[in-house]
Amino acid sequence: MPSLRNVAAPYWAEFVGTMVLAIIGLGSAAQGLVSSQVHRTEAISSSIAWGLAVTMGIWASDHVSGGHINPAVTVARLVFSGFSAAKVVGYVAAQMLGAFAGAFLVWLNYSSALAALDHKKEGLHPATAAFITSSSSTWFGFVNEVTAGFLFVLAVFAITDNASNAKTIAPLAVGLSFTATSLGLSSPLALAINPARDFAPRLFAAFVYGFDVFTDASFYFWVPLIAPTAGGILGAFVYEWLVKRDAEYQHTLEEGAAN
Repeated sequence: MPSLRNVAAPYWAEFVGTMVLAIIGLGSAAQGLVSSQVHRTEAISSSIAWGLAVTMGIWASDHVSGGHINPAVTVARLVFSGFSAAKVVGYVAAQMLGAFAGAFLVWLNYSSALAALDHKKEGLHPATAAFITSSSSTWFGFVNEVTAGFLFVLAVFAITDNASNAKTIAPLAVGLSFTATSLGLSSPLALAINPARDFAPRLFAAFVYGFDVFTDASFYFWVPLIAPTAGGILGAFVYEWLVKRDAEYQHTLEEGAAN
C-alpha cells in the first residue's frame, strides 16, 4: 500500500509548481510597476547574463565536481542528498576563491573605466556596484534572498532528479531557472542567490575601494551570505519531502505504465 507521502506527492507537485509560476510571473509584473524603464532594462540584461553565467559555470565543472558553484546548493546537498560533509568546507572555499578570482579579472578588464566613474567623498565608490548586491531595507533584502534561494535550489533539485526529463539539459535548465528567479524577484544590485557571488567580490572590492562595503546599509553583507542558504535548504526540503516520490514507488509506477 503506498504511503501518504507518495499519494500526496503529485498534489504537492502541482501546488509547488503553480506557486513557482505565480511568484516569478507576478513578481516580474510587480517589478515592472515599481521600476523605471532604465531599471527594467538593467534587470533583464543582468538576469539573462547571470543565467548564462550559471550555465557556463556548470558546463565547466559538472562532470568533475557536480557543478554546485554555489554554497547554498552545496549545503542543501549536504542536508538532503548525502553530500560528503568532509568536502563541504573545501567546496565552499573553492567557490569563494573562484568568485574572488573572477572579481579580480573583471576589475582588470574594467579598472580604467571604473576608476573614471564620478565619486563623491561620502558613500561607497560607484564602482562597487559591479561587485556587490544591496537593498534599501535589510528585512526586504533578507526575505528577497530567502525566497530566491528557495526557488532556485528547488529548481536545481527538481532538474537534477534522476526521474526528471530536464536532467539531460541540466546546465541550461538550471541557468534558465536562475534567470527566471532573478527576473521575478530582482531589481539591479538587489539579488545574489549565491553567497559566493556576493561575499567574495565584496571582499575584493573592500581591498580596492575600501572596507565600508561591509558596513554599508547597516552591515548588509551578511544577508546575501546567509539568506540564500536558508532559502536553499527550505527549497530542497520542499522538493525532497513533499514533491519527490520514493524511488521504489516511482519505479513501480513506471513498470505499471510500461505493462
